[in-house]
Amino acid sequence: MAMDFRRGAVRLAWIIVTVLAIYIPLRFFLIDYGPLAFTPVHLGRVASLAFRFGTDILVVVLVGCLWAAKGIKGFRFEWIDYSVLLFVLVSFLSMVVNHTSFLRFGATMRGLFVVYVVGFVMARLPRDAVWFRRAMWASGVTLGLILFVGFLQALGWPEPKAWIEAMTGINAGRMMSLLENPNTLASYLVIMFFLGILVLPEKHRPWMAAILPVLYYTFSRSGWLGFVVGLVAAWRLLPWRQWAKILGIGAIITALIVAVNLTFGPPLAHFGFGEQLGANPFNRVTKTLSQREIGNSMFNGRLFILKIALNTVKERPWLGYGSGTFGGGGTVVKDLAKRYHMPTDMYSDSQYNRIIIETGLLGFLSFGLIHLVLLWKSWKAGGKIRYAGLALILAIVVMDAFNNLWELQQVMFPFWMLAALSYLRRDGWSLGERSESSKPGIG
Repeated sequence: MAMDFRRGAVRLAWIIVTVLAIYIPLRFFLIDYGPLAFTPVHLGRVASLAFRFGTDILVVVLVGCLWAAKGIKGFRFEWIDYSVLLFVLVSFLSMVVNHTSFLRFGATMRGLFVVYVVGFVMARLPRDAVWFRRAMWASGVTLGLILFVGFLQALGWPEPKAWIEAMTGINAGRMMSLLENPNTLASYLVIMFFLGILVLPEKHRPWMAAILPVLYYTFSRSGWLGFVVGLVAAWRLLPWRQWAKILGIGAIITALIVAVNLTFGPPLAHFGFGEQLGANPFNRVTKTLSQREIGNSMFNGRLFILKIALNTVKERPWLGYGSGTFGGGGTVVKDLAKRYHMPTDMYSDSQYNRIIIETGLLGFLSFGLIHLVLLWKSWKAGGKIRYAGLALILAIVVMDAFNNLWELQQVMFPFWMLAALSYLRRDGWSLGERSESSKPGIG
């Protein structure tokens, strides 16, 4: 009876992981643009809360499943867990020293580490190649749906009014598919590209070329840069002929879509090569370092926030102004907003800026330690995981300079899946594997 109960808990845990692989990337679409938008107000609010906190509920059940399956032995910590706890401790001390809100601290930790808990559980559940493969396939199907909608948009599919209104001004014409932001979409695609290259069998890897045209149409400079850096790091992951095949197919598909846009015209009014800076890939690249762009950034953009971050290092070097007080889960503290003449809800647009301002140098160093431990662990795993881990971590390090990726569950969920693979030492594991193992994980 006890053995059946433990097996049932393990199976339920893997079912939850599979559901999360579909739910997390589509969550914002379901909340903002899906059926909830057409439900009665009172029902819509209830459903919206359920969707908004669905991840948290499922993660709590997932932790319970691990406890039921392995008891206290399932919660043995590794170096990555200690590095995460160190960052949480520094953030907590920052909250205490600065007398900031515990709710903001909790919101910040929730945004950063909810999906880390999923990876924590995955790395400790008894190994089951069949269910792990199902979770990966669920991620692949969700990716396919996002790419399909992206292709429709690129070919001129009429976009819902809410999407068009969301992409105005400098962002007009950029693709976001079923995600809530073009940069989020680009970051998600970069992570899924390298994860797919790792886990897919050789005959299926060319399908990853479908990511490239959609990544192109996000017009996300941070996404492009992260992809290039990751590609250089992952070059030894595959033979050069396979890379040439994947990148060549992707380039051909992208060129064909661009040719359709140029030939038939309708999408060009708001997409592809329009007059807007955001929708013109050549302008976005060539004008990135222009005097006008730098001036705008210094006035109210990323460089402006970087200047604030450097000033806060001088003012409160070790623990910053308090966890959850700058541009993310919380808002800017009033004295900073008044001192630097900025809105109280200004978004940080850089994970590093936010962490420095909120938690100081101690927070920044402990946050960097998480990356170093993950890099060391994936490198120690050897084989393909070594280069896939290197590619993903370096890509995230680059993209985090322009985004708050660690707060985006849809981006970090596949990242922590790779971390779980690294800790399971599943070198060379692929979706083509047929065997099933019931050996325990590292727990």
